[in-house]
Amino acid sequence: MVTLRSFQLSDVPWLVRYLNHDEVTHHITDAIPSPYTEADAHWWLDHSHSTTLIKAIDYEGQLVGCISAEVGDFEYNRSAELGYWVGREHWNKGIATAAVHQFMKQLFEQTDLVRLFVSVVSVNKASIRVLSKNGFSLDGELKMASFRQGKFYDEQLWSLLKPEPLN
Repeated sequence: MVTLRSFQLSDVPWLVRYLNHDEVTHHITDAIPSPYTEADAHWWLDHSHSTTLIKAIDYEGQLVGCISAEVGDFEYNRSAELGYWVGREHWNKGIATAAVHQFMKQLFEQTDLVRLFVSVVSVNKASIRVLSKNGFSLDGELKMASFRQGKFYDEQLWSLLKPEPLN
């Protein structure tokens, strides 16, 4: 069973393990330090406890990933960018799909957000599948939008609007 929870001190070794795996970090933000240390994990725990918009993804009682939302500033304050990752050994189990579904439901029910979006590297087909399964729509493709490890990547922008309440 997939659940979302706050990060705990016992998650530190798992964070270090997962975030030092190149396949996990290859297509997510370069803001994650490399190599990822215990000090980085402790900083993340402290940071995550300052907001309700960062959650640990738990699968069968163990940390397997992270999901978060970054709310926009000023006129974009009703929109948030989602970010998520799952440890390599837990891929292809539907965990990310379930976590995104739970988190977007919480965000739409418990906040005043009306739009969620994700910018995903266009070669990251697994993440694109997760978004599609959760009802996100492709808004467009941004050519050569990111540069990492000496290579440019196109990115796709996917979004989901809060459903209208049924009357």
